[in-house]
Amino acid sequence: GLIAVAAQTWIDASGDAVLSRAAGVPVAAGDEDGVNQVCSLRFTMGGIDVERYRDYVLSLDDHFSPLVEGYFFESAMVSGKNFKLEPKFREGIEAGILEEEDLRYYQIFSLPGKPGCMALNCPHIASMRKNTSGAARSNATVEAHARIRRLVTFLQRMMPGFEQSYLMEQASLLGVRESWRVEGQTMLTEEDYVNQARFDDGLVRGDWYIDVHSNKGGLFHKNTYEQGDYYEIPFRSMVTKHINNLGVIGRCISTTFLMQASVRIIPTVTDMGDAMGTACALAKQTSTPLAQLDGVAVRAEVEQMKPVNS
Repeated sequence: GLIAVAAQTWIDASGDAVLSRAAGVPVAAGDEDGVNQVCSLRFTMGGIDVERYRDYVLSLDDHFSPLVEGYFFESAMVSGKNFKLEPKFREGIEAGILEEEDLRYYQIFSLPGKPGCMALNCPHIASMRKNTSGAARSNATVEAHARIRRLVTFLQRMMPGFEQSYLMEQASLLGVRESWRVEGQTMLTEEDYVNQARFDDGLVRGDWYIDVHSNKGGLFHKNTYEQGDYYEIPFRSMVTKHINNLGVIGRCISTTFLMQASVRIIPTVTDMGDAMGTACALAKQTSTPLAQLDGVAVRAEVEQMKPVNS
């Protein structure tokens, strides 16, 4: 049945702006056509001879990963983008193991502390264009399980280094990169990324590139920063014009579609949580509604706590 929960201040960390939408905060979703970023269902495999796999990839003159020795290795393949691994995946289609859609995106990387284990940031589920639909997410999860089975079979049978490998685990929920975004007091944009924007009420630093896993055209990456470059995320993009005691953190803060593709990264959203917690404490100490706090004062408190990336 229905329940009522009372609190002085709320933080929406749901990713899907669940609390914000329930409270009537205006939201946006997707790009200019309402199409969301692609979801993935990640999985991990064990029993991999990582060195043998690395040797094979490097023998193809594939330098996606700059690391040519040590325990860590990463590789990727995107269909139609001249990746060196694509011919091997094409062999999987010819053998009747893979389907064309399985080649859309493949990324694999080592797991620290787990020798012989690698995580796969795939498959892309491009059939789902609206991540905001619960029914679509359910159908996409079913599709993803089938595609993981095909990828595992292909790797075991046809990829050097995977001869003794096995499926360890797969995610219980889809990895949703983008769904709803709230309307905040200000909106962070891709121009802020390009200009490495600074704000008087900047609480968090971000430096990840604009990393769109597009449902329309594969990947979209916008000029990567040099080491030490960053933009700031202002307090005003994490509070709304509509609810005084509500803060928002994570991938659903107030941004454009493109800018959201940078702020959604785990270290950045973790720092948002630290900063918003500090803001909530300040709101309580000063008996001020969260959204009416002076963002400059919040920044001063956050800097004392040192939660931002350095």
